[in-house]
Amino acid sequence: MYLNLDPKQMVRLNLALAVLFICVGVYSLQSDSLPISSFTGFIFAIAFMVQAYRSTEKFAAKTALSKTLTTTDTSLTVKQVYYGEQEKTLELSRITQLKVADNYLAVILDGNGQGYDFQIKGKAEAITERLNEILPKALLKNSPIKQV
Repeated sequence: MYLNLDPKQMVRLNLALAVLFICVGVYSLQSDSLPISSFTGFIFAIAFMVQAYRSTEKFAAKTALSKTLTTTDTSLTVKQVYYGEQEKTLELSRITQLKVADNYLAVILDGNGQGYDFQIKGKAEAITERLNEILPKALLKNSPIKQV
């Protein structure tokens, strides 16, 4: 089920659900009449708070493909922000294969099947389009982008 909510409404909904589950958790501490434990209520509250943060415009701006995938003349830089902010710089000359899926980018180096997997926010088509914009045409000719 997909909700047609703008980011502010999504944040409000997730925060309201977090408050509801905090109340359920506190109530469960004092009464055994609820079918869920207080621990479960608090875990759901934390999950909804994390989802509220991920729905903010600030997080969306931070994970935009224009900031996540950048290049220089000799390197590709990929920033991940899902599990702490991590940045990896890869030499363009070593890239032999690129694989793209929704929220995913795999970069194979040196033709040996080993490389890096990145979780980046975006549809496969948008990631492919961004890579086509920033990578040199010679690299794309030798290392085509595959959607998996």
